[in-house]
Amino acid sequence: MGNRGPQPLPPNVLALRGGKPRSKNLADGVQPLIQVPDAPRHLSATAKKEWKRITPLLVEEGLIAKMDRSILALYCQNWGRMVELETALAKKIDLKVAEGMEYNDAVEFCCYDWTPKGYRQQAAIVSMIRGHAEQVAKYAGHFGMSPSQRARITPSSNQPQLPGMEGNDQGGWGDFGRR
Repeated sequence: MGNRGPQPLPPNVLALRGGKPRSKNLADGVQPLIQVPDAPRHLSATAKKEWKRITPLLVEEGLIAKMDRSILALYCQNWGRMVELETALAKKIDLKVAEGMEYNDAVEFCCYDWTPKGYRQQAAIVSMIRGHAEQVAKYAGHFGMSPSQRARITPSSNQPQLPGMEGNDQGGWGDFGRR
């Protein structure tokens, strides 16, 4: 992602270790309107399920805007493919168990191949799962979906104005964004 150095500690861990909290000025930087983009039509069924699961959570945290459509689609599609590959591997293992193979042997049989010279190597499906898992982690980091990445992102404070959210002199919810 281009950030150098160790990942910053989450604020709660930093506080437990006696560190000073990093000050964040939420008014700095781009403040896009918090909106869920339309899901692309090309997403797989599993990817669409993840889109529907994660978008309300991202809205709640102020971490999504319409301009995030492509990066969110990449996250969801990689998630969907990873889940589909994991499901295929589990079915392959279950078939071997149904044929009478012990579970641990079935896992080893399905996760490793043998080269013509007799060396054991990782099966292609395991490599593909790992590749998608790495991509999921990468794209999830852009939305602060890990504790260390949440420390590096700034949520948007540009909420759409909702009825009943007008400011007042008494404080309360209408005053929430100005504190």
